[in-house]
Amino acid sequence: MRGQILKSDGLDGPGLILGTDGARYKYSQDQVRGGGTLVPGQQVDFINLGEDARDIYALGPAPAAAPAPDASGTPASARPGMVPPIQQLRRQPAPHAPPEPALYGASFAVPGDGLWTYFIRCLTTNYFKFSGRARRQEYWGYTLFNVLTYIVAFILDIIISAAFLGTDSSGEPNFFLAFTGLWFFYQIVPSITVTVRRLHDRDLSGWLYLINYVPYVGWIVLLVFMLMDSRAEPNVHGPSPKYDPEIEAANTFV
Repeated sequence: MRGQILKSDGLDGPGLILGTDGARYKYSQDQVRGGGTLVPGQQVDFINLGEDARDIYALGPAPAAAPAPDASGTPASARPGMVPPIQQLRRQPAPHAPPEPALYGASFAVPGDGLWTYFIRCLTTNYFKFSGRARRQEYWGYTLFNVLTYIVAFILDIIISAAFLGTDSSGEPNFFLAFTGLWFFYQIVPSITVTVRRLHDRDLSGWLYLINYVPYVGWIVLLVFMLMDSRAEPNVHGPSPKYDPEIEAANTFV
């Protein structure tokens, strides 16, 4: 796969490559073949293994730095008798030519942290967090493991009830929803907060959560909002957790 260097490997953390698939990959200097240090903007070819880049080859020299101006402020390439470097001539667009599209931008979706990570984060650091935005993957990651936890708790209640409570006078098994009830009360708050932050991600008010209590149709309307993609632009609740490159660059090294 080919890509572009976004950040060099250094003391502040591993390097970062933006692949042509729109995903970002971490790399270390020992994976660079042929020696040399990669710099931002340099084109490379690499093998992607999960979130890591391996066997990295530079596809060309590092981007040339701009020529230093002389005392009068005139760049070296503009001085009489000085011929601009060939690389700079190639980089200059033709007159009236449309600008070249950037390799990356806000339209690229940055990779998420994983469904399980989002689930644990909703139950811990984001338990009471009503502010901010939650991308679609965070909401459905929490919803998936929330349902699975209900299933596990219900099975445990059946096993424990059969083993310790026995049957009543009519022969019916006694049943007590201990684990299911505990999980129900524990997950009330994070279920509300992640839904509110998902509404914020669509630039909607968190109070729209109350539409869930409208009989028959309320939950359907809320489900539609939960299925919609993130809005790429920032809003009053913060930058987009899915399309903002600065958010992803910050989370990459957390």
